[in-house]
Amino acid sequence: MVSTLPTPFTEQIAFSCTGENSWTTVHPPQRMGHTLPIAYGGYALAVALKAAGLSVPQGYHIYSFMGNFLGPASTDKPLHVTTRTFRQTRTFATRHIEVSQEQDNEKPRVCLFATADFQIKEKENIFEYSRTPSKSYSHHTSLPSTMQAAQNLLDCGKVEPGLYNTFVEAFSGSASIFDIHPCPEGIFAQNLSGVARCLPHSQDSIPLASRTTADWFRSSSPLSDTRDQLAALAFYCDGALSFCPLAFSHESLDKTASWSSLDFAMRIFRDVDLNHWHLREVQTHVGGEGRTFSESWVWDEAGRAVANMSQQSIMRALPGKGKASL
Repeated sequence: MVSTLPTPFTEQIAFSCTGENSWTTVHPPQRMGHTLPIAYGGYALAVALKAAGLSVPQGYHIYSFMGNFLGPASTDKPLHVTTRTFRQTRTFATRHIEVSQEQDNEKPRVCLFATADFQIKEKENIFEYSRTPSKSYSHHTSLPSTMQAAQNLLDCGKVEPGLYNTFVEAFSGSASIFDIHPCPEGIFAQNLSGVARCLPHSQDSIPLASRTTADWFRSSSPLSDTRDQLAALAFYCDGALSFCPLAFSHESLDKTASWSSLDFAMRIFRDVDLNHWHLREVQTHVGGEGRTFSESWVWDEAGRAVANMSQQSIMRALPGKGKASL
């Protein structure tokens, strides 16, 4: 009998060593609701960050991770990842990482190229401060899970069964990896992450660049290794950044000829433990020239900023369906 239990995230990104500073994932990326066998970009980020962590000596902590998505990966084959050392001093380390995948012609195709920077932990700080969320959000203890929140919208008649089923199919994968409690003050809790695009939301009266969504999240399975913690963080931070402008503005994916992340920049500010709850806020800042620029911030329960990820994404309009401005 086939098990229906969700696969723990650590198993999804498990590695097999193929040489010095070279690994392959034991499993292909898990399908995350896409109708085509296209892998969620968070998998490439996760394995790249995990490999970078494996390539540095103990005691070095990552503070910067940035690069480019060079093409989509498939859910049919494992991912291969290699690292190269570009700096190794008593204080700092820099690694270049490539994530690739074998094509049907057996030739590798690079899907992601990144740079990761590490630093030995400083003994003392001159400053310790961080920005706060843009607004006050409800605490996770009083909130339903993302799937229960969707069920509530269905039960009260705000969404039709077809939209509810579309949402479940698209987001059940991430909901199996993380416990997610969407904040009712955010847009995604009000419109099924944009799936129910016709529903009004509480931020309709403010400019698109001022709108936000937020959720509380933690790993649904234990994470004991620091590298897996950071991989999971990158995986989650990537979510929604490419499509949040559409979801925030009642627009449909049907208007786009292409939408996907082009580049990313992630900054890590302190140690992370995703066995505990964290708050994520998502906001978009700029749209134009067929691209958007959006970011997510993550805080721990003490209100300390843990990480930030920003991305530019392609947002190419179908002929005749674009706008001069938003």
